[in-house]
Amino acid sequence: MLVEGGIPGEEVEIAVRYKKGSMTFAEVVHVIEPSPHRVTPPCPYVPKCGGCQLQHVAYTHQVDLKRDIVLDALHRQHIEHTAPRMHAVDDPWRYRIRGEFHVIPGDASTPPALGFNRARSWRPIAVDDCLIHHPRITTSLPALRTLLNSSATNALGTLHLTVGEEGQELLIHAKPTKGLASGSLDGGLDLPDGGRVSTTSTTLRWRGMTFRVTPDAFIQVNWAQMDVLYQCAIDGLGEYTGRRVVDAYAGIGVLACHLAADAREVVCIESNRGAAQLGVLNARVNDVADRMHFVLSPVEDALPQVGAAEMADIVILDPPRAGCSGRVTGWLALAGPERVVYVSCDPATLARDLHTLVASGPYRVDALDIVDMFPQTYHVESVVTLTRVGEPPADRVTGPSRSH
Repeated sequence: MLVEGGIPGEEVEIAVRYKKGSMTFAEVVHVIEPSPHRVTPPCPYVPKCGGCQLQHVAYTHQVDLKRDIVLDALHRQHIEHTAPRMHAVDDPWRYRIRGEFHVIPGDASTPPALGFNRARSWRPIAVDDCLIHHPRITTSLPALRTLLNSSATNALGTLHLTVGEEGQELLIHAKPTKGLASGSLDGGLDLPDGGRVSTTSTTLRWRGMTFRVTPDAFIQVNWAQMDVLYQCAIDGLGEYTGRRVVDAYAGIGVLACHLAADAREVVCIESNRGAAQLGVLNARVNDVADRMHFVLSPVEDALPQVGAAEMADIVILDPPRAGCSGRVTGWLALAGPERVVYVSCDPATLARDLHTLVASGPYRVDALDIVDMFPQTYHVESVVTLTRVGEPPADRVTGPSRSH
């Protein structure tokens, strides 16, 4: 049984919402004996808003619960691993530099509003603030609501917002674009503290490098904690200076640009054309284009070809929530390099893929890092360092040479 709104060890009264197969889903309606880790959520929209699931849990215990979720997933797939290293955030609030706000049309008595979907519903709830979003976003909400008054809000579904330029720029993207009145952003918006507006792209910076970002490009929304996440991945790589690194699911090349400063070559595999184009641009901007190359292809198609053309010394996997294709883990098990670093945003698919690579395959887990990128929510990131125990077969699968 899964019980929403509870904490392990509590005595609560619940209401069953529905059943799916052998699993029962319920929610807490009354706390009889609270956990010592229960706190009063500081957000007035909890529990109606569906954005945060753990505000009722003290932050230090949130980290413990996420550790237990990851370890339980690995245990279910019989994955042997080292003791996990936990990485909490210094401040569990105001960390999201990107958010998507639903537009709630107004009527004769109520002006248009912005908000998020309610818990277990597609029906949005209007908000005046959000405690996990960057102040540039939340302090801009009054100006954005004023903007809605001059737009065809019945046609406008969402406003997609990204903070850039060291917190001074707000990248605004309307969905659909025709929902905003033509030219409504030409003069900018009256944003507090000298903030300015962009509608095309913005700039993010990390470790002395500059990255151009568009509204539809994937980024880590907790940009500060990304430094911790990527350092775990860098530590897992070991000595990569002068070596050939394959960055699968490379996105816009943030980590790849950093690695390319010292690696002999970083081959980035990315299936999204827009992300790959930004990655190429970012490589040029950061003066690493001569050692960083993009392959526009699904990872399951490109990885065997890239690896067979010239064997990678290290492979980085950072797949979406669905995890890796069986073709990816299968190839790695048969012909993968000495070291693989797997960055995961879903414990269940991570454990499934590790079953192929570790429980049934030739790799062992040398390090397990659990990184809290999303405080107040149930989402968690993991970084697993894998080392090949046995030598890959001599008759590697061969393929065509690398294309850039």
